Amino acid sequence: MMKIDSTAAASGNPVAEILEALMSKHRLTQTELAHRSGVSQPAINRILRERSKAKNPRQDTLEKLAAELGVTPDQLAGRKPISAHMLARGVVPVLSWEQLLPTDSPNDQDQGAWLACPVEHSDETFALPVLGEAMNGNDGYREGEILFVDPRVPAAHGKDVVVLHGETALFRRLVLTPEGRFLKTLNPNWPTPIMRLPDDAVVRGTVVFSGRLR
Repeated sequence: MMKIDSTAAASGNPVAEILEALMSKHRLTQTELAHRSGVSQPAINRILRERSKAKNPRQDTLEKLAAELGVTPDQLAGRKPISAHMLARGVVPVLSWEQLLPTDSPNDQDQGAWLACPVEHSDETFALPVLGEAMNGNDGYREGEILFVDPRVPAAHGKDVVVLHGETALFRRLVLTPEGRFLKTLNPNWPTPIMRLPDDAVVRGTVVFSGRLR
């Protein structure tokens, strides 16, 4: 896989090489990227095949591809710097809890920290620090411990999940019973050790690693 430094790509038309690197990072074939971005597979193939001889892709094509690959159109076109971390396979962004909450400007986040996830994971995986003591316990977590959260892993009974409900983000263990879905803390002294999972809550992802397999 090619490497791009934190400076812009070399002269010429760098779209093909940047696109190829990002597709490798996200483990996407041309067909998969076409399906997810709305850009036709022949158009993607043409960009990759013709390299520097190709005309610059249309702006709407750049926008669709960039949105799916997690960069800006200018970064995809080589007009603005793109961090090598954004191209490395196995590396995921470290988010703050505030970044999980709804925002009016989702594209205005400057992602600076990245970590390598040591287990298999999807391209949507992110890292998140543990806050508070609700999940302390014998099988629990320490405050500040880094969670690797994968939105593609099903939220099954007994799994530890990150849940969004309105303006609140929670980290709890999921409990599924015939009576309904519940969120449980691992700290036996927590004031509210178990609560029903609200119907309108969204499971943001499942913890797949935090220093040991989960």
